[in-house]
Amino acid sequence: MDNTRRKILAGIAACAAGTTHIAQAFDLAPDQLYGGSRDTGNRHAKKKSLTKADLEIKYDIAFPRAHFGTSYKERLQLIEKYMQSEGFTDEYYCKGKAISMLEGKIASLFGKQSAMWCPTGTLAQGIATRIHSDNTGSNKLQMHPTSHLFLHENDAYKYAYGLDPILSGEWRQPLNAKHVNKDAACMIVEMPQRHSGGVLPEWKDLEKLKQKARALNVPLHMDGARIWSSRSHYDHRTYAEISDGFSSVYVSFYKDIGACGGAALIGDENFIRAAKVWRTRLGGLVSEHWPAVCDTLRLLDKNILQVEDNVKIARKYASYINENSDYKVYPEKPHSNLFHILLPYPADVAKSVHLEAAKETGIWLTYAFWAYESKESCAMEITINEKAAAAPKEVLENAFSVFLSLLNRYSQKTA
Repeated sequence: MDNTRRKILAGIAACAAGTTHIAQAFDLAPDQLYGGSRDTGNRHAKKKSLTKADLEIKYDIAFPRAHFGTSYKERLQLIEKYMQSEGFTDEYYCKGKAISMLEGKIASLFGKQSAMWCPTGTLAQGIATRIHSDNTGSNKLQMHPTSHLFLHENDAYKYAYGLDPILSGEWRQPLNAKHVNKDAACMIVEMPQRHSGGVLPEWKDLEKLKQKARALNVPLHMDGARIWSSRSHYDHRTYAEISDGFSSVYVSFYKDIGACGGAALIGDENFIRAAKVWRTRLGGLVSEHWPAVCDTLRLLDKNILQVEDNVKIARKYASYINENSDYKVYPEKPHSNLFHILLPYPADVAKSVHLEAAKETGIWLTYAFWAYESKESCAMEITINEKAAAAPKEVLENAFSVFLSLLNRYSQKTA
């Protein structure tokens, strides 16, 4: 019996027995779990559970929705206006003035020879790992247990690229020099580490890591999906200084920058030349890239500056939670614009309380309650992006207070 059918049958049985919520029984994604509409059918039918769609949300600061404040129509109009102002015309099959400008800008920003636009970060990083494997002759891919490649890509490193994982490091700590494995095709260093609360290695530790990798001839690849918010932690060093010593770098353009999609892979000329071959082989040579590319160019400079302010704001909210609740923020002083609130409750409990808090406040704080470390606890992810930065301080502080107060009430009831 295939896995999907097994899930469905198990879900039907669980729901029939009244032991679980329908969304949980069918293992739905967070959006599906909160999705739905009011029951307008038979008034005698069993009452549906409250969902996000039933609420009047004034501020939705959850990643990634915080980026998309305009309608699709408005966004396309802004892109068209930008293209006209810059004189962009023909942009096809990853060639044209706009994409060349973006690739050159990103390569320069990170102090590398060349860059390649990609439709997704998953594709960009898969290409990077394959090239490093070809260059070193190793099929061992070293990464942190929180790595996106390990947790969220259906084992693409194994099935698409023929690589075996070497997992190194502790869940809430960044990788360091002692973890470098001489047999690895490359070592992936996520900066900052999302599932660790947005932590970054200290500068001296990062430098030691680079030195050790260089000594062992192990290429370093940076998963820089959220690298945009790292400069504050490194005393405002440039992206080029931070990425110096990395053989390749991936950056996302919809995380923090807020573009409608896209990513870049950055490295030396030979690396990017090989990457473009793999992009074609793997179906990444899209016919019309201009919406994502021009949206990125339109937003890049402004939002790079904005994310620096967002880190400051994240630290203020983290401090407020630390000072006004019994719950721990991790890291205590955020390294980036992302941090976790560590909750001693199962994720489904925290989600239910969050829903009730949103009903009261009209604020949707997050969609992510990560429960990888334990089924009996979870990490509530908070990301400060445009909408969070624009929301009145007292409004968000109240939203956090209401949510944490409701958690306390739940704890008292179950004690």
